[in-house]
Amino acid sequence: MPPKARKESLVLLINIGITNPNIENNHSLLEKAKHIAKRKIQKMIFFTPKDEVAIMLMGSDVTKNRLGTEYVEEFTDFQIPKWDLVKKCMALKGTNHCSNWIEALEAAVLFMKENTFLPSTRKIVLMSDFNEDPDIISQFQADKIADQLSTNKIILITLSESTTSPTPTLSENLLNDVNEKINGHHITFDNAISDMKFYTPIPLKPFPSYYSLELLDKKIPVVSYAKIRTTRFPPWKKAKGNQKLRSETKYLDRQRVPYTADNIQKGYKYGGVFISVPEGLERNMRHKDTERSYRIYGFTDRNNVDLEYFYKSSSSVILPNSNANNVVKPFYSLVQAMHQTNSVAIVRKIYKKGSVPRMVALFPCIDIPDEPWCLIEIQLAFAEDRRIMETRSMKSTIKQLNTPQNEAIDSLIDSLMLTDTENDSQIDGCQCFLPGCMPNPGVQHRWDMLSYRAINPDKPLPPVENYLKEIFEIPSIKKRSKCHLQKIAELFRLESINLFSWCNF
Repeated sequence: MPPKARKESLVLLINIGITNPNIENNHSLLEKAKHIAKRKIQKMIFFTPKDEVAIMLMGSDVTKNRLGTEYVEEFTDFQIPKWDLVKKCMALKGTNHCSNWIEALEAAVLFMKENTFLPSTRKIVLMSDFNEDPDIISQFQADKIADQLSTNKIILITLSESTTSPTPTLSENLLNDVNEKINGHHITFDNAISDMKFYTPIPLKPFPSYYSLELLDKKIPVVSYAKIRTTRFPPWKKAKGNQKLRSETKYLDRQRVPYTADNIQKGYKYGGVFISVPEGLERNMRHKDTERSYRIYGFTDRNNVDLEYFYKSSSSVILPNSNANNVVKPFYSLVQAMHQTNSVAIVRKIYKKGSVPRMVALFPCIDIPDEPWCLIEIQLAFAEDRRIMETRSMKSTIKQLNTPQNEAIDSLIDSLMLTDTENDSQIDGCQCFLPGCMPNPGVQHRWDMLSYRAINPDKPLPPVENYLKEIFEIPSIKKRSKCHLQKIAELFRLESINLFSWCNF
């Protein structure tokens, strides 16, 4: 299993007041800050429910902090992320009380120091406009602020309306100096809102699995890393409220006659006949073999291993074990020989001692720039699990089309083609269609609906967000294909079909 992630303790320091008495409160910035805080807490509820979060306010009507700094409030104590916290955050209203981010940050550092324990990850997210009066800012030094953060091992993330301005204020210059000294992060409100549109899981550090690759009497120590894993939406669960459930196991036959566990004998049913398998015999039936390993049974041409033989939707990358001696040369020699002969290794894999063996295929991979040579492991299907994929011939259908209809379909298909990712992965200024670059909009829509239902239990669910629709309806492709769709409508006789009756048939 991968190493356990550290618990995160987060303080959201939000400015709801003003930083300069000569500047009016910018309510649009407060709405953006509330939206970012809401999305962050919601993501924590779904992905890191054991982390802790607290909210502190600048410019509050209430003064409540360890240092007694005026208009700075410890709005909530540290707690696991909850929906009530989201509601409190969304109910925040702006004030006209003046405060500065340095004193508020000092209060947040002390608040975190007294309420969290190392080795948890300490993090402060500061959201403000950084327009303090120069006379106030000149009283503080970047070195002292940076030293407080570094001493308490606190990560600082700051958000404002813009990253740079033609004439940066003294407050912005001080903030930049602090971030440079502690390697802090500064982003704009708009970029943060864009980044938090999708709830993507936090990537984990790859966890190695150590094996020996056996070829005849040769053993090569290797290490395996999971390359692709299909992320699934968590299964739905029925809400049971606060009912206390008591589970009870009963053994009944077809006539509903009860039996005790002592009278039950385990076994298997084949062809309508029950075959009894005592516990001792079942232990002897279990596979017994050596430690985890890859044992090469033979090689075959790469063209012989079609997609229909692939099993599961994940694969692993196999590299030589750097902790062992005299491993690199034989491993890479094997990879090079397999590549030159266009061969694939058929291998029996033992995941752990006593586990059921699996058949896998090892593919050589040496043609990816800036990546090490390796073997790609893909599990193979057994005979009964094989699924042969056959495509229906389109020749008979194409013969029924006349020349204008055939050309219209070709033009429509060309207009709907995605960009060639090798030459140009930019569509409307965004990178699209690259492997792993686009989160699943269907999953995000379900996250949004769960959040909305938790906060608004009595209201109807809203429609799909526009930013999710745009992923499926790319404006440039939609515009490009419009005229071809009109031509299709002119050349073909279109009929309305009752989809539900067709599905029932």
